[in-house]
Amino acid sequence: MNTLGKTGKRGRAVGKRQGARARKPAVKRSQAKPKRATAPLLDRVTGFDQKRPTGKLGNMLDAVADQHGASLDELVELTGWQPHTARAALTRLRQRGFDVGLRDTDGRKAYCLAASP
Repeated sequence: MNTLGKTGKRGRAVGKRQGARARKPAVKRSQAKPKRATAPLLDRVTGFDQKRPTGKLGNMLDAVADQHGASLDELVELTGWQPHTARAALTRLRQRGFDVGLRDTDGRKAYCLAASP
């Protein structure tokens, strides 16, 4: 008879309720998260307008702010987007606080900016 008791894999002693893989998993070390980049000092000093979009959305805002506004076809041609994407971009402008509305003048429907935020 074996007087030393039961042994599991690799010759380790095993208790009544302890299986061969009863060791605790290794503790994971947490890595420090990188700090977020802050806005450049120039933007903070000059009062850069955070609500004013840039890129294609800014170009759309400029077209809509024009005296005659911009039709959906003009916005699609300006951005190269599909019509449903251009309409969604107008919704994003509204969500940012720009008062964009649809105006019908002489049979031409155009999106116009009612008032600047």
